[in-house]
Amino acid sequence: MAGTSDEGILAEYMVGYWSMKHEKIDRPAKLLETLYITERYQAGDSLREARSAYDHAIWNGVPVSEMDRRLAELDQFMRDLVRERAAQWGLPH
Repeated sequence: MAGTSDEGILAEYMVGYWSMKHEKIDRPAKLLETLYITERYQAGDSLREARSAYDHAIWNGVPVSEMDRRLAELDQFMRDLVRERAAQWGLPH
């Protein structure tokens, strides 16, 4: 079930991201959606609105080097987010 708050939505994408990464699932469309959502979160946008307005066509024409940089930033953001959430929830990390 999808979260309705920005934090709930972000947690959903966080879990999905690590699931894709650790299970080595190749889901480029979902990865790009996750990138978009996390960038919108960092910009302070409503994730509910961002998710409903998302269209994969926004990636058309984005250079590969730019995508590589942004995906590396996504990975670091997710690592930091997991550490932050683990500390917040009192889990060992």
